[in-house]
Amino acid sequence: MKKILFLLPILIFASEIKEIKYKGLIHISPVSANAIINITPNSKYDINKIDKSIKKLYKTGYFKTIKVDYTNGVLTYIFEEKPTIALIELENISEDLKKILKEENLLPKKGSILEKEKIKKLKQFIKQYYLAKGYFNTVTQIDTIPLNNNRIKLIISVKKGKQVIIRNVNFYGAKLPKSELTDVIENRPKTLLSILPFTNSGKLNLFKLPKDQQQLQDFYYNLGYLDAKVSPPFANTNLDSYFADIDYKIYEGKRYILKKIKIDYPKNIKVKLPELNLKPNKYFNVSALRKDIQNISHAFMDEGYAYVKVLPDIKKEGKYATLTYKVIPGEIVYINNVIIKGNNKTLDRVVRRNIYLAPGDKYSYSDYIDSINALKRKGYYDKVEIKQEKVSKNKVNLIVTAKDGLSGTLRAGISYGSYTKLGFNFSISEKNVFGSGQSLTASLDASSVSRTYKLTLFNPRIFDSKYSFTASIFNQTFQGISYTSKQKGGYIGFGKMLNRYTSANLTYGYISTKLSDYNTTEYIKPKSIKSYITLGVSYNNTDDYFFPTKGIKANASIEYAGIGGDEKYIKNIAKLKYFYPLLDKTYNTYAVLKYRILAGAIKENGYLPINEKFYLGGASTVRGFNWYSIAPKDSSGNLIGGKYEFVTGPEISTPLSLKNRVWLTGFIDYGAVGENKLNITRSSYGFQIDWITPMGPLSFIWAWPIKSQKGDDLQRFEFSLGASF
Repeated sequence: MKKILFLLPILIFASEIKEIKYKGLIHISPVSANAIINITPNSKYDINKIDKSIKKLYKTGYFKTIKVDYTNGVLTYIFEEKPTIALIELENISEDLKKILKEENLLPKKGSILEKEKIKKLKQFIKQYYLAKGYFNTVTQIDTIPLNNNRIKLIISVKKGKQVIIRNVNFYGAKLPKSELTDVIENRPKTLLSILPFTNSGKLNLFKLPKDQQQLQDFYYNLGYLDAKVSPPFANTNLDSYFADIDYKIYEGKRYILKKIKIDYPKNIKVKLPELNLKPNKYFNVSALRKDIQNISHAFMDEGYAYVKVLPDIKKEGKYATLTYKVIPGEIVYINNVIIKGNNKTLDRVVRRNIYLAPGDKYSYSDYIDSINALKRKGYYDKVEIKQEKVSKNKVNLIVTAKDGLSGTLRAGISYGSYTKLGFNFSISEKNVFGSGQSLTASLDASSVSRTYKLTLFNPRIFDSKYSFTASIFNQTFQGISYTSKQKGGYIGFGKMLNRYTSANLTYGYISTKLSDYNTTEYIKPKSIKSYITLGVSYNNTDDYFFPTKGIKANASIEYAGIGGDEKYIKNIAKLKYFYPLLDKTYNTYAVLKYRILAGAIKENGYLPINEKFYLGGASTVRGFNWYSIAPKDSSGNLIGGKYEFVTGPEISTPLSLKNRVWLTGFIDYGAVGENKLNITRSSYGFQIDWITPMGPLSFIWAWPIKSQKGDDLQRFEFSLGASF
């Protein structure tokens, strides 16, 4: 309670204030106090003004009591300030919660005044934090210990509550099987499998109950029950035993079949309509309806109608329903301005060159999405977002947020094989040098059989043009089973963007090779020079750099060695990676199907060295077999490589945690290699966990052979930092 005391004479006749004094003032200066009270010397004494000044001083939050004394023309404010927090101790508070409290600015700070309102907010936040995690009756205790000089020690301790276990979920009025309805919601009864990670825990989460209701409602709509109604859930919770029963009341109604579907729009508009997910003579599905509305909207948005509205009109008759999508296109919209935000490091022009919409352009949804994906593919933005800001009925601003992320990457990998023993690779790369979009990489790969030093520079857009430049120098030593090679050299190349997905490049390289410790005489010269050119074409329309969910990555190259030098051959390599999202009943991506193909062929025109031939094995070809361990052999059993290679295999990935960017992948690998034909084949299966860490993508690979032979160099487990599919 505020204590306002006036030590004033009872009878005061329009006295004049000659002087103003302050006693007990610590946290604010007299000058600041003068500005707050708005009373000056030589002004008339006014009890109302003094009352207002006291209220203003209280609003600063520093004072416990304020007294005012007026004697002989001197107005004196006497303060008792609230205690200052000198020390803070946190007990039983996790590091995650500490971090959140600091980010939300909820923790009191040393040197600040103890504020009851802030303490109240702190307690409420901690209670809600643990309630969201399923802990009930969490208690936050705030203790104050007096110190000298009006200071206190603040002790904040948390006694975490208990989690409520769901015993049963009841669906009153439902005719559908209870098991099907239970699978839809997240608050489910505890089972024997609840102890396993990534499964239903059986613990009550109040914050997910509204979502459960909506999931049940959509489940019925997806099955054609257009009249279905699901009541809000009632959680009967016993906080003595910490068990809960959840009850729903459900009215199912009729199940409707769609008899007719049409799209009603102005016929003067030329638009390519999408194929509809909803089909006649099929049960109604609300998720398909939403997807169709979205796709129809996008079709009109590609023609410039950015504010198009698509309204579904459903008419029921008996057990049938007719559906009309009524399209209100509005006006054609143009881009007014493109505003770049969030890029503290990356230059605006580097961001802007990946935006396919410019001021004055007609709006296009496809260009809008392609711009987002192009920025995501760069790999050095932590957040990419393009918001649309309406300027007028036919103009829009694009607000591009390209928040700079981790562009400098430290990558390391460790592996172990029966041949290579302990392997280690290390690289430092900067994908966005000085915010220019250029990349510079210095790498070291070392194991008991190899060592490589490499420095590479890549500029994807010379002077913001469609031309690129790359240059690299390297020094490599590799101890194969049949030989040891030492190489020094480099290359320089130029490329051009043919369109937003396709680019071509031409590269010239020069390499000096020394071979030693060889046990074969095939494809061997002690010293050789390779002078070559490579023509390549690449295509990439995927939607993300690390974890694409849709699109294609493809490239093909022809390498011609024989522009002078000793080595003479033509090497052809083609690669394809395909990503296809798998959608659930609500058309959300729950997994990604991947498929890859790698094919290579070499035509010998003279000298073809053993180290330029094809070898399979390892994470990039056939997992479960050691790197470069699958290849043709000579009569003495020495690996000599092949002139033909083929690798393929499907994968399926599902997110374990989208927030933390962790994916689980199951795979099957098949590889074939040979001298004159693909006669050496191996295959494997396994699973892989990929995690995008602050240091780059981290992969754990477990693989087992499907087809192998005695003497194969198997590698059941591999760990790498920086690998990707």
